Amino acid sequence: MNEELIRAEGGPATLSPGQLGARMRAFLEHGYEAHLIESGDDLIGYVLFRRDVDHVFVRQFYVAPGQRRAGVGRRVFAWMTEKVWPGERVLLQVRTGREPIAQFWESLGFERSFTAFEWSPQHDEGQVR
Repeated sequence: MNEELIRAEGGPATLSPGQLGARMRAFLEHGYEAHLIESGDDLIGYVLFRRDVDHVFVRQFYVAPGQRRAGVGRRVFAWMTEKVWPGERVLLQVRTGREPIAQFWESLGFERSFTAFEWSPQHDEGQVR
């Protein structure tokens, strides 16, 4: 599911399934919580988040492709805010260029609040003089 989420968000798919598993274990060992989304006997998604001092940070929110656009994400978010994060401020990030994802969150009442920038050495080959 994590690999599918990375593809859906337009992220770099450079991690192997073993690396993705190790990364998820590290998240869970270092303060993140995961809630699984089930429909009957089927696992159809998950929410990975951590509680910070003044907010909840949602790192990953995944709903299986066959379940999207059916209200599942909206119902899961409503349940999380009622049962798991009642009254808490929630922050999350959406990759640039993923307008349908951003619009989903805006439809739930989120507002765009900041722009994040990323730099990595492989993007800088020969650029600084």
